[in-house]
Amino acid sequence: MNDANLSVLFISALFFLSGCGVFETRTPQSPGQSRTDFVPPTSPDIVINNLKSSINDQNVDNYIACLSDTSFGGARFEYVPPVDVFGQYRSIFVDWNLNSERSYFNNLKVQSSSSESATLSLSAETMTFQGDSAIYNANYVLFWPHKVAGIPQEAQGNLQFFLGVDRNRNWSIYRWIDSRIGNNFTWSELKARFSGQ
Repeated sequence: MNDANLSVLFISALFFLSGCGVFETRTPQSPGQSRTDFVPPTSPDIVINNLKSSINDQNVDNYIACLSDTSFGGARFEYVPPVDVFGQYRSIFVDWNLNSERSYFNNLKVQSSSSESATLSLSAETMTFQGDSAIYNANYVLFWPHKVAGIPQEAQGNLQFFLGVDRNRNWSIYRWIDSRIGNNFTWSELKARFSGQ
């Protein structure tokens, strides 16, 4: 094939591709749409990063994907609030499960300000491994810009995640222990107030 034929072939290919929209700019994502930057959780640290970004993006599906689901061969998810919070909100936390997590997250999202982002800051982080499981411990500051008067927008405390792998070798949190630090409003209290119960 000579150079003239190659040039014609190349130009024809460009016209074909341009007709398919390959060179067109992508329509920007609207602010109301959920972002889909969930990374396959092949290690515990990816689960932590996915959790932080799901909160920042207010993406309930990505948030729930960080928690263990028996549908994928994972352990049953368990949430343990501080003792005093459990005593105050016993009826809410006695049967807390993935549906409870989804409900609280959606209720919080509906009441959120569109001008500010939610953030989860973690400090004093440790991770210990035991075979196919890991324990992650950190102090947290959760800021969620909701619009409900009388409920703090910031929660602080200590969290402990027990992580394991499912049948697809993906990691997730199967046990979440929330502990109070001082007199701070905790994540558990935020969950209880937005549980819808």
